[in-house]
Amino acid sequence: LLASPEYASLPRQLVHGDANDENIFCRREASGAWAVALIDFGDFVRSARVFDLAIFLAYALFDGRGQNMATLLADAVPDPAAALEVQRRACVVAKGYHAVCPLTRAEVDALPTLIKARNCQTILNAAHGFKLDPDPYRLVSAEPAKRLLRQMEMLDRKKFRAELRRACGYS
Repeated sequence: LLASPEYASLPRQLVHGDANDENIFCRREASGAWAVALIDFGDFVRSARVFDLAIFLAYALFDGRGQNMATLLADAVPDPAAALEVQRRACVVAKGYHAVCPLTRAEVDALPTLIKARNCQTILNAAHGFKLDPDPYRLVSAEPAKRLLRQMEMLDRKKFRAELRRACGYS
């Protein structure tokens, strides 16, 4: 995808590049409205617009299970139900994003590959950082990223893409 004509045609804009749970803060105001803040603009760059959604999903789709050193190198047990829940949640988030910032069909189609690419980057960055400084905190996202990759590999790629398209109003 990243070396393809499809990638070159994706709409471009300035992207945050690191929208994850440690960089997004939300609080409900007394009025009932949500106050949202985004911090850490160290990865701010002009790139494919869909990258921010893919990066957000790469973290938002984590299963919420803890991570530890003992499980980092262990194989995750395949769980078809968890994989389908990943697909369902990705579609819900993509639908909501699309309602506010309409995605092109090409952007929707790119999401599964981009989510997986970000999780690979997360794992590699964690391993590199841990090699330089063996602080276990450097591995905090590696285990959930690995599980998410395994869950996504269990999904039928064509069906996942079709469900994302349907969620965003494309047939």
